[in-house]
Amino acid sequence: MELGIWLAVVLGILGVGMGSMLWAYRRPLGNSVLFAMPVLEPSLPLSDQARTAFQSGCDAFQWGRYGPAMEAFSRAVSLEPTCAEAYHNSGLAYANLGNDGLAVAALVKASDLYNQQGTPAGLVLVKQQLEQLAARQRGQRQAATGQTGG
Repeated sequence: MELGIWLAVVLGILGVGMGSMLWAYRRPLGNSVLFAMPVLEPSLPLSDQARTAFQSGCDAFQWGRYGPAMEAFSRAVSLEPTCAEAYHNSGLAYANLGNDGLAVAALVKASDLYNQQGTPAGLVLVKQQLEQLAARQRGQRQAATGQTGG
């Protein structure tokens, strides 16, 4: 009997903890969204399946569902590994969830593909967004140390 109660309490605590972590993963960092819109149009033609996955990712992104958006963009990349915009949008979604390390990696991959494809507009946009991420990091470091910008 005591073992059953103990087990129920431990499983309840684990359930709440896992639920909280999942909830935190699925919502933007501090409820602030750094990037409101994904890149809506790929610069190169996509297969029907890749286009469907890409569009699904864009739709989820626009509704603020960044986890499902990243999954859809990942499907698009698996179908079309040279789709710079799928990497680009994954990076934006990662940033909105507060995972700046993965955001930077995806944005750098997108910039490499934009460069290979001769898409200067994509390169310029990625550069601007990387600068926004760097500014956010500086702001977070300053807030953590109690400094003000100056």
